Amino acid sequence: MHRVLELVEELLRSPDELLERCRSGRDEQALFLCSLASIAFGSGAFGAVLATSRGGLQLLYSAAKLPLVLLATLALVAPALHGLARSFGRALPFRDGIALLMAAAARSSLVLLALSPAVWLCFDRGLGYHDGVVLAAACYGFAGLFALSLVRRALGRGLRGALLVTSFGLVLLPTAAQTAWMCRPFLGRPAQAHVPFFRARESSFADAVFRSLHSSFGDYDYEHPGPEGDGPRREEGACE
Repeated sequence: MHRVLELVEELLRSPDELLERCRSGRDEQALFLCSLASIAFGSGAFGAVLATSRGGLQLLYSAAKLPLVLLATLALVAPALHGLARSFGRALPFRDGIALLMAAAARSSLVLLALSPAVWLCFDRGLGYHDGVVLAAACYGFAGLFALSLVRRALGRGLRGALLVTSFGLVLLPTAAQTAWMCRPFLGRPAQAHVPFFRARESSFADAVFRSLHSSFGDYDYEHPGPEGDGPRREEGACE
């Protein structure tokens, strides 16, 4: 237990020591398990907090899905990181890249855990559905920056490294956002009687955040094109 707490502290406060572990393979199994536990607990707690306004099954669903979103995102972007590193002349074996991404995801999950009390307070004080969606998206982006900062420390020396990290960020952030969007709901629509584990596919993450921004300012009549030339349709908010 003491070893696990040391690794968690390194995730938050000693990224250089953590990166040395990733490169050397030292305590590889312990680091992997600590990263996995941090992802499960940190992002799971944040997912549950997002569902507090709805409660019930939504709490369980959101707590289970958000860690899966992070792990699915890692699986999708790991080949991109390996390919970009080779393209920019950075030596990064695929196994080391996985260890780095696991540590980065764990770090972002712990940031989400730290944000959870403030988000919970906002919902407890009556934060509306659409404002909650925008707040959740902002928290995702903020935590993602902490993940990218760890990648930057590992690969970001000089102009070439900065371009590599920027390129990877352009892959990571939209992939994570869209993966989360495909696994929604996390908040749960207030008017929806049934709580689905997954919602039917519609629009995209970027479109949903844009519509929620409109709705948070009281504009519930935002129009967007219907599927396959059906013409524009009005949407009364649709994002988590």
